[in-house]
Amino acid sequence: MKKEKETLIAFFTALGLHLIGGWILLMSVDFSLPKEKPQNAAPIINASVVDQKLFDDLDKRKNEKLAAEKRKVEAEKKKQERVKQEKIKAEQLRKQKEADRVKAEKAEVLRKQKEVKRIEAEKVLAAKQLKAKQEADKAKKVADEKRRKDQARKVEAERVKAEKLAADKAKSEKLAAEKAAKAKADKLAADKAAKVKADKLAAEKAAKEKERLRQAELDRQMEEEFADAFSSAQSSKQLSEIARYKALIQDKISRNWQVEPSMKGKTCTLAIRLAADGLVLSVNHSRGDIQLCESAKRAALKARTLPIPKDPDISSQFRDFDITLEPDF
Repeated sequence: MKKEKETLIAFFTALGLHLIGGWILLMSVDFSLPKEKPQNAAPIINASVVDQKLFDDLDKRKNEKLAAEKRKVEAEKKKQERVKQEKIKAEQLRKQKEADRVKAEKAEVLRKQKEVKRIEAEKVLAAKQLKAKQEADKAKKVADEKRRKDQARKVEAERVKAEKLAADKAKSEKLAAEKAAKAKADKLAADKAAKVKADKLAAEKAAKEKERLRQAELDRQMEEEFADAFSSAQSSKQLSEIARYKALIQDKISRNWQVEPSMKGKTCTLAIRLAADGLVLSVNHSRGDIQLCESAKRAALKARTLPIPKDPDISSQFRDFDITLEPDF
């Protein structure tokens, strides 16, 4: 609005100046009639014709001047119109430029906004790419670390497996060696045990044979002693065959009987079973002091064989019988 006002003021100012200039030019024209020449001047010839010509010239000059002024005014009007049009065009051009400038500014603002958005988008994209790269790097690092650990575990597992195989092999070899050594030792021990057993059996057999011979010798001596005793005492008192063999049995048991002073005055009855040759088959406690009977039982078993009559009628009574024993202190 301010610019349009300034344009109008300039237009009217220019118009006023042009009008003033035209008026001054018009006033400078001399419209007075020509002065009469002195009489001594050149002779007037055909004055009416001259005056008419003068008026015609003046009128012509006036018309020409008016036409010139008119042309000048027209030219000024055209100039002013041209100036006006130029101003209008200039204003239109200015407005167009202003509109273009505003449009350009808006476009620049939009461009800057788009640029900002583009930059922000690029930043976001760069941030996403950076994050993706960081995540990829992290994932790669984790994968590399996992692969390294897996490789380390695999190497460790192979090492442990190799050590275990070596240990198992060494253990197997050691067990095989120990087994062989044990087998050898067992064989040696078995051979030694067999030898010891054979020696023991031979020693036991020899001891049994020696004991049998000793018992046989004792039986022979006892029979001889009792035979002498019975033969000498037969005249005064006849002993029955049963009593005689019971005395012989009691005497043989007493020879193998280990008694203690605390057993003095105690008695024990044993139930004895013999084979046909006098071999002791079993000895059981029948009645009496238990401790005394146990020691008497051991003595009877140690005797192995007991005297038995040769008479079948009497010997049958000694196949299963009871006998009462009393320590002789």
